[in-house]
Amino acid sequence: MRFQVLGDKKNPVILFFHAMSVTGESSIRVAEYLKSKYFCIMPTSTVYCSERNYISKQDEISQIEEYLHKEGLDKIALVVASSIGADLAIEFLSQTKIPIEYAFFDGGQFAQISKMIRKIMVPFLYLAIKSLSFICINNGKK
Repeated sequence: MRFQVLGDKKNPVILFFHAMSVTGESSIRVAEYLKSKYFCIMPTSTVYCSERNYISKQDEISQIEEYLHKEGLDKIALVVASSIGADLAIEFLSQTKIPIEYAFFDGGQFAQISKMIRKIMVPFLYLAIKSLSFICINNGKK
């Protein structure tokens, strides 16, 4: 996991959890705006880091907590999570002992889908994503 930060550690902490297919840097524009009043932490999930292999959600949470402790940060003003990042953030919130004042989730993936439904949905979702990718790549071309 990589950690990008903006702001002063003495200010209240905002911890960002990024969406799928992007990195922690996806929150940089918001963090740039907030850096004078907050310490913004934008971790990039190990899935997107070539220097280490993804192990589990628990490992990701451990890496975040280890970073926070190493930096002497003992409370969080706000947790912000987008898309699939909300899945990791909700695990973090449910397990951490670090006090958190507020949380904001945008498009969280909280559905508990059975294995049977997943088997049915995976081929459909694959085709839908491939179709969208084709449209995006070929947008405006004849």
